[in-house]
Amino acid sequence: MENGMDGVIYREYQPNDFDMLSEIIKITWNHGKYYSYGVSCRVADAYLRFCLSEQTFAQVAEVNEKTVGIIIGNNFLKRHFHFNYFLYAMYDIICLSMSKEGRNAWRFFRNIDKIYKELLSLQIKKYDGELSFFVVHPLYRNFGIGNELYNRFYNYAKINKINNFYVFTDTSCNYNFYEKRNMKKCGEKVKEVTNVNCHEKISFFIYENISNQI
Repeated sequence: MENGMDGVIYREYQPNDFDMLSEIIKITWNHGKYYSYGVSCRVADAYLRFCLSEQTFAQVAEVNEKTVGIIIGNNFLKRHFHFNYFLYAMYDIICLSMSKEGRNAWRFFRNIDKIYKELLSLQIKKYDGELSFFVVHPLYRNFGIGNELYNRFYNYAKINKINNFYVFTDTSCNYNFYEKRNMKKCGEKVKEVTNVNCHEKISFFIYENISNQI
């Protein structure tokens, strides 16, 4: 059961949130276990910038002037492209390509992206939007912050008539969160993935909202 936390501010994403959010990504994905500091920073930065490049909705949670979480969504009915984020992300990829470690790191994430694209290609339904990224700092979970961020995206979807949206997740994440929000698992692929010298079998999922609940 989640208990609310006092003093949480929810607001639109601002550029000065970027570094704190990139750090949360590194912590959440345990980058330090696999990569050097420089490579882990580049991977996190590139991923976040790619997410921001297509977003139409991005809200953060702030506690004591510290950004502790973000939710990013994409309204396909009103597409918008933030070219500056895309350019910086491509620069990160170029920097990663200059070392073997960097190339291997980005290849790992590219392969996961391919798995998600396969899952999406198997869906018959045409979607109006996507919940493209969602993370809360591990120290600030179970205080209702994730619930509130999700509710804000859900309300955005409702107001903007995004009747059908999806989210990708996997067994390394808290995928049960979406089931508790009455989202339906509509696709699954089990793959063995290799990250550096670590081999792991992971189940990848696509969840969708239940249309009549928007």
